[in-house]
Amino acid sequence: MTCAEYDRSRPLIDGRVKARDIDLAIHVNSDDRSRQRDIREGKFDIGEFFTGIYIADLEHKTLGLTAIPVFVKRMFRHSYIYVNKRAGIRTPKDLHGKRVGIQTWFTTTALWARGIVADEYSVDLSAITWVANWNEKIGNWQQPPWLKLEIAPQGAKLHDLLIAGKIDAGITTETWAPFGHRDVDFLIPNYAQEERAYFGKTGFFPIQHTLVIKNAVLEKNPWVAMSLFDAWQESKQECYRWLDRQRVHMTALWYRSLWEEERAIAGPDPYVWGFKKTRAEVDKMLDYSLRQGLVTRRFAPEDMFHPSTLET
Repeated sequence: MTCAEYDRSRPLIDGRVKARDIDLAIHVNSDDRSRQRDIREGKFDIGEFFTGIYIADLEHKTLGLTAIPVFVKRMFRHSYIYVNKRAGIRTPKDLHGKRVGIQTWFTTTALWARGIVADEYSVDLSAITWVANWNEKIGNWQQPPWLKLEIAPQGAKLHDLLIAGKIDAGITTETWAPFGHRDVDFLIPNYAQEERAYFGKTGFFPIQHTLVIKNAVLEKNPWVAMSLFDAWQESKQECYRWLDRQRVHMTALWYRSLWEEERAIAGPDPYVWGFKKTRAEVDKMLDYSLRQGLVTRRFAPEDMFHPSTLET
């Protein structure tokens, strides 16, 4: 298995938690792009994978992978939309007619960010020219007619293009503000309040990465899906126990108050995994994927995961 090291994966990585009946060798790789490439090339049986890519492949079936509802990484993305201060963008609707950089059209961060600005701020995605950092290949995918999508010059960095004014805004997984270039700022400066309001309205803590397993493994040993699900759940519980202790020991100023705020709002399991409790959020991702042209037909959440995990 390959995954990044997080507080929730560390108990699996260091062996405190073990997957039932699996002799699991874990390769830690925190470089998202190389990890995804290794999984696509079949170098691992199990891996932390980009959910947007996985969804886009649902109708092509080129990856040979099946997901289970372990969402290894979740992040709000209101604070990952940046603007050049000189571009005259004051509100999300000011993106109309502008050039907006993205890593790829399928990047999960961009999937969520585009969906949120469309749903919550009435942004027309077809009124924007999108500039992708690189061209992602998924089956015989064809971009929809309404989509104005360009590929940036080879070797160009979105951050540099933004500073130079060659794009007006950018959606990225990188942190460009604050404490960055003087011309770069947040599209949504009060993102912390907006994220809280969004969570209160939807209950969604945006899914980014999902655990996938080779179909060849599952065809031979279908029980592996639930063994891994249970192991990751136990690893997360170990993480919660550690965070509970950090409530008063973390090297931070306001951690206790933030921890208590989160628990009061989201309950004892804020990093939700399992099919039933996350079905609505997965359904929203599938809705975004159809509306944004990643897929050409509407998939159901049940289409995403191994059948043995649908009762979780």
